[in-house]
Amino acid sequence: MSDKDTIAAIATAPGEGAIGIIRLSGPDAISIAERFFKGKTPLSHLPSRQLSFGHLYIQGRDFDKILVSVMRAPNSFTGEDTVEFNCHGGPFLLRRIMEAIFHEGARPAGPGEFTRRAFLNGKIDLSQAEAVSDMITAKSDLSLQSAFFQLRGGLHRRFAKMAESIRQAAMLLEAGLDFSEDVEIDVEMIKPPIAQASRHIEDLILSYERGKIIREGAVITLAGQPNVGKSSLLNRLLEEDRAIVTDIPGTTRDTIEEQIDLNGITVTLVDTAGIRDTDDPVEREGTRRSQQFIDRAAIVLYIVDGSLPPSTLDLDNISRYGLAFLVLNKSDLGIYTGWQSVQSLHPQLILSAKTGDGISTLRDRLRETLLGKSDLPDEIVTKERHVLALQQASTGLSEALQSLEFGNPGEIIAMDLRVALDALAAIIGETTPDDVLDRIFKTFCIGK
Repeated sequence: MSDKDTIAAIATAPGEGAIGIIRLSGPDAISIAERFFKGKTPLSHLPSRQLSFGHLYIQGRDFDKILVSVMRAPNSFTGEDTVEFNCHGGPFLLRRIMEAIFHEGARPAGPGEFTRRAFLNGKIDLSQAEAVSDMITAKSDLSLQSAFFQLRGGLHRRFAKMAESIRQAAMLLEAGLDFSEDVEIDVEMIKPPIAQASRHIEDLILSYERGKIIREGAVITLAGQPNVGKSSLLNRLLEEDRAIVTDIPGTTRDTIEEQIDLNGITVTLVDTAGIRDTDDPVEREGTRRSQQFIDRAAIVLYIVDGSLPPSTLDLDNISRYGLAFLVLNKSDLGIYTGWQSVQSLHPQLILSAKTGDGISTLRDRLRETLLGKSDLPDEIVTKERHVLALQQASTGLSEALQSLEFGNPGEIIAMDLRVALDALAAIIGETTPDDVLDRIFKTFCIGK
């Protein structure tokens, strides 16, 4: 395969739909598409970015009424000549058209190959290319906002600005080396921009913990003994009767997983089997699975019947879990006063899954625990690749600042700054090996 081939793919989601879009890109995109289209204006003469109505013919047979648009290089998403057929969305019809297009010389596009060509042709940087995928897979408002900020170049501008200040410092040091007899470098003038860039990079690294939650979501596990209202709370948060609720202890034998939008965050709620000592092999297996989800959860909601006194098993379980809320359920029956003495171990929340009282407070506290109280900045790191590169940049800048303090030679300081510059360049794709590009774009869908 070559980046100079003409590629084609179905750009709409699989399955039946009102509209199906077929996209071609490459040097022969217009000439290939023109062999199938008949309208008032040939595609070779159609103005760029203008829809044209006509008929699509395959082997002389009228196959469909379609709308066609042409985007000419370099003013297209890929930077190449691009054609899009807007057809009816039947899967068989689209496959039949694709077969005919391949027969005329186009080849199937690989995952994310249209976006990869946009990157290779300088239409977008690598961080923007990754944002295209994030826009498609976003499952919440916050993940969508973060992806759009990155797509419109927010991270690129910030990294480019930091890189420029570091580059200026490196150039001054290198100039001092080349013209040591004629130029004297003021080291104190170099420190502030390096220190400022270092602080900003550290802030971005710290933002990754919240950024990962925004992009990937979080797991919240509902744990506790049988018959304390775990399934009732799940149903209340989902606002639907997803789990079976009875007065019989041990109704839930396996885990139940459901996603909700928690004020802008995608959260997977896991209702677990009741934790208790039992000889029932099915319940023991349920308890084992419950423990697995407790171990991987971002937050554990340990739920108790707040109307009853604390049990020894509850107190033991509460002390073993890390980031947890102690949820005193069944507030509609009254809360036993003895629970106040447990308050120092974990934050307490009082609610009633039956009536809904306290649910709004629970949602707010969960979001606050995951993302903090302060407003989220636009500049937030959501990808592991980015944070690893930022950590390399931070190391380079820290060593450069130490070298400045110790009065080390300028060539050593300049080398440390170049390490930081290379790391920032890798984020936006100025210096990125092919194997890294392959790993990034293979996660994209076909046709994007």
